[in-house]
Amino acid sequence: SYRENKSDALKNISKKSNEQKSAPNKKTEYEIQQDTVISSGEEPVTENLSDNKTNDNKNEAYTELIIEQNAVDIKYIGEAFSTYIIAEKNGKEILFIDKHAAHERMIYEKLKAEKAGAFSQLLLQPVTVTLGKEEYDAAINNLNMFSECSFEVDDFGNSTVIVRSAPQYIDASEIPDCIAEMADYIAKGKNDIFTEKMEWFYHNVACRSAVKAGNKSTPQELIELVKKLEENPQIKYCPHGRPVCIVMKKSEIERQFGRV
Repeated sequence: SYRENKSDALKNISKKSNEQKSAPNKKTEYEIQQDTVISSGEEPVTENLSDNKTNDNKNEAYTELIIEQNAVDIKYIGEAFSTYIIAEKNGKEILFIDKHAAHERMIYEKLKAEKAGAFSQLLLQPVTVTLGKEEYDAAINNLNMFSECSFEVDDFGNSTVIVRSAPQYIDASEIPDCIAEMADYIAKGKNDIFTEKMEWFYHNVACRSAVKAGNKSTPQELIELVKKLEENPQIKYCPHGRPVCIVMKKSEIERQFGRV
């Protein structure tokens, strides 16, 4: 009858309701995925960058003060274009240091100050350099000039010289060109005054020995260079006359940003 059917329908609805209450909650596909990610030990991705953490603290130490003496505080910041060291001085200036120019001038000054050979290192494998006849003759007749620049050069026969020692900083790959340029300079007799010839030699050797612009350097190497530069305030220019350091005052930067 109608009443019996209605009563059965109500019982079925009540039964389904009770089953839903007693059954465990079913998770959505998203919730299941989230549980899987967390249980695997991975952090769920967040769009808030301020919440992101990194374990890479390698560069934090290099932002500390690297020089704190004589009322001078210098803080290493970094390097731009693998060429220019950036540092902060006394909280009032930003220094842009040309690493090649600075290193070149330091080597140049050391070459001039050291006694002949004192700046030299013995090569594990001697380097032979073949020259033109005029350059070869010029080199053999002026071996003392190479010695003054910390090279140990000997005659090897057949228009060839052998280099057994070289300045400490110079890379072995630079030696052949350096020796050839020096021999060419002597052969062409560009300057007959010994001291002026040596001046050119010092320039050439220092340039080839110095760290190259564009080459990668470690923060430790750059920090050491800044320290040595601060210890030698008289160094303003490289041997070719280019500035070693450019200074921007904090007030100048603030004007550029319209803060003052």
